[in-house]
Amino acid sequence: MPLAGGFDAQVKPQSPSDTAGFEAYITLDVMKYIDLDSLPSYTKQELALHQLDRAIQLLLDEGDAISAITLGGASEEILGEMVKLHGGVSAHQALIDECVTTGRVIHNEEWKPGEFHEVFAYYRNELKHYRQGSDITVTAECAHPVLDRTIENLRFLSLPESEQVRKYLDHRWS
Repeated sequence: MPLAGGFDAQVKPQSPSDTAGFEAYITLDVMKYIDLDSLPSYTKQELALHQLDRAIQLLLDEGDAISAITLGGASEEILGEMVKLHGGVSAHQALIDECVTTGRVIHNEEWKPGEFHEVFAYYRNELKHYRQGSDITVTAECAHPVLDRTIENLRFLSLPESEQVRKYLDHRWS
């Protein structure tokens, strides 16, 4: 059966225990009733800016560091990719590059970029992926590096700083 957006639903559950097939069938069946052209559309830039503003609002107004890191991390990734598309280096990658250079120049050692990526993306990744392990402690300070790098990407792209970004910067550096 043809669906909105050009999808064709031929997936049907093979048995009552086939929950994945059943969920896919239900999802695709419901989609045929959605007029995708009537829904709002957003650019990646608009999404990233919205995510950044909400991350800051959740952190400063509600003390929700977990959601701030998750939304801020999503914004960081989008804006970081946009920086690359404009010929730059994302704030996350620049930080990794600086560490690797420090290892080589000052310590005469070859430090692996992947290890720094894991450190700098630790909270962002721990909060959005399931990994077996111990519990995690999250404080407002854990959100600062993610938001700082996101704002650095924003500035590289010469995008306007929203009221929320200015509020965060005032809070962060006062």
